[in-house]
Amino acid sequence: MAKNWQNYLALGIIALVVILIAVKVIINYSSGAKWTPEDRVQMVSDCLDDLGGYAVRFPMQSEEYCACTTDTILASFSRAEYKLIEKENTPEDEKKVLKVISECYNAYQQAMFNASKLD
Repeated sequence: MAKNWQNYLALGIIALVVILIAVKVIINYSSGAKWTPEDRVQMVSDCLDDLGGYAVRFPMQSEEYCACTTDTILASFSRAEYKLIEKENTPEDEKKVLKVISECYNAYQQAMFNASKLD
C-alpha cells in the first residue's frame, strides 16, 4: 500500500513539473511574439544612440529617421523574427532589414543635406 502511494506521489510531482514547464514555454512564446510600446521606445533610443554625432547635429531629422525605421521594422517583422535577425546578424538578414528601411534612410539623407549649411 505504501509503495502505491509513493508511485502516485512521484507521478503527481512529475506531472506538476511538466505542466509548469509547459506554462513557462507558452508564456515565453506569447510574450516574445508581439511588440510592446516599450520595445518601440527602446528601439528609437538605441537608434539615436547608434547615430552618435549625427543625432546631435541633426536632432529633428534623426528623431524622424529613428521613428520611421522603428515603425517600419515593427510593421514588417514579428518581435521573435527581428530578435532572431539581431542575434544571427547574417549578410542576408542585413539585406532584408535594409530593404525594409531604405526609404527612411533616403529621406534621412535628404533631410540632413537640406539642413546642412556650408561654412
